[in-house]
Amino acid sequence: VKLLLTRSREQSEVLAATFRTEGVEVWIEPMLSIVPETNINFDPRDYQALLVTSTNGATALAKATRQRESQIYTVGRVTAETLSGHGFENVHSADGDVNDLIKLVIRHVNREAGGLLHVGGRNLAGRLVEQLRQKGFSAGRIALYRAVATGRLSDDVRQALGRGDIDGVLFFSPRTARVFVKLASEASCEKALLGMTAFCLSEAVCKAAGPSAWGNMVV
Repeated sequence: VKLLLTRSREQSEVLAATFRTEGVEVWIEPMLSIVPETNINFDPRDYQALLVTSTNGATALAKATRQRESQIYTVGRVTAETLSGHGFENVHSADGDVNDLIKLVIRHVNREAGGLLHVGGRNLAGRLVEQLRQKGFSAGRIALYRAVATGRLSDDVRQALGRGDIDGVLFFSPRTARVFVKLASEASCEKALLGMTAFCLSEAVCKAAGPSAWGNMVV
């Protein structure tokens, strides 16, 4: 089995190490480059709790502040583990999706005790802040990084797709899936996708990847 990983190089290298121990051949082709925002000025202590919905957001937060005592709520376990690995002491995972995160916040956060801040990138997906406001919370967001789309597929990957050397592609976000499909089309590799499997983190990611473009899709 030969798989293409599309996350950032740092994240893909971690995942690749796991696959390689199982004998899986791995290609790494990041679809997005993570660029920190400059001139960020915020103090986590101004908020009752922080909300983090991606590992990129977790890493960006760790770089943006030395403060490690804030209450932090995350969508998933991996994001929580990333924060804990950076020394954050009070991390709580919903271990699910955004709806599970909202339920976790409702159970544990006092609406009257202060505001919530969603920490992430410039292109935040979903309506987390709006949904929390509808539930009576004071909530805002801050962009600590921006994800810049890759401009073209590398020659190695284009040639591998042309030869049919790649069996599947892993997608962890709708934007990453959209970027890959666009670049594959621009490289005239659309037909190669019909013989491949798209492994998607969620139904939303599958929708972004375009079900009709692939031989198979797995969530």
